[in-house]
Amino acid sequence: MRRSRLISAARAIAFAAAGLAAVSAQAQDKTYLKMDSNPPGTTVGQFMIAFSQVVQKNLPIEIQISTGKPATKSAVDAALQKVDLYTGAPTINWYMQNKAAMYAKVDNAPELNKNLRGLINYPLGPYQIVTYADSGIESLADIKGRKVFLGPPAGAATKVMKDVVEGVTGFVPDKDFEAMRYDWSSAETAFLDGQMDVYIVPTSIPSPQIQQFALIRPIRILGIPKEKFDHELIKAALQYPGRTVWQIAPGSYDNQINTEPVDSIGSWVGIQTQKWMDDQLAYDMVRVFFENLDEIHATAPWMKIITLESALSEMNVPLHPGAYRYYTEQGVKVPEELAPPKAD
Repeated sequence: MRRSRLISAARAIAFAAAGLAAVSAQAQDKTYLKMDSNPPGTTVGQFMIAFSQVVQKNLPIEIQISTGKPATKSAVDAALQKVDLYTGAPTINWYMQNKAAMYAKVDNAPELNKNLRGLINYPLGPYQIVTYADSGIESLADIKGRKVFLGPPAGAATKVMKDVVEGVTGFVPDKDFEAMRYDWSSAETAFLDGQMDVYIVPTSIPSPQIQQFALIRPIRILGIPKEKFDHELIKAALQYPGRTVWQIAPGSYDNQINTEPVDSIGSWVGIQTQKWMDDQLAYDMVRVFFENLDEIHATAPWMKIITLESALSEMNVPLHPGAYRYYTEQGVKVPEELAPPKAD
């Protein structure tokens, strides 16, 4: 009896050891990636979560997501191999390539940009300038003396909206109105709590962020008057890669009081990586994303605009070799300038 128990115990230990070894082997087979994203409630956050879920469901990959960092910082971190996946934008790449705006004092910005590679682009949506209907603000001309969130400090979105506001009104931040300095998540909370008067964000139509504002109180969307699109600052904002003119219709949100469409500037963004990512890994991630596009589209109504055919639109960094291989296999015509450098 005692000998039998000892044999049973030994077998149990052996099975447990084998199980642990199998788990350990599976863990070793997994690839762990770091991803920078916007908060989950944002358009970008929704996309990044949908991408990561599809990838992790279909591949032996685990993705650690962090939020709150400006995309301008994420691009630098990716170029330094500190981040594997992040939200890129054609405008950010242009700023880096030309050592402009927030990269004006970053001497090696053009060299850092050469380390970045594209995977998938998609239309983010227009910059939506939101105020509550009872704020007394009916146009951008009414923001004088008010508290306005243009975007996170040193963010690309902030630069665009600073130029737009000045082009439309002549107003300068912290002189004619108070520029609120928050990250995206904190700004959203502050606007919900009534701590500021205007909240500006590039996002999809409809946007879950903006719809939640309208659930609290009726909202008004402010626009750019048509005649102001000829202003040099607004023309300059539109000249960057990834910038387009969008129209926001009345009724885009429940509790939106606009009766006429308003015009704004739209933006394209994408998921980018760095040149050191494994080719097969990049290929597989892009492949499973598009093989499961119906699942992506079901995540949120706005995601139906994401297609294989538009995945390279407005892109201005070379494709990662793995992504390039996938697109060429699918018959997508890849512009010559997006082909990976031969050094890759």
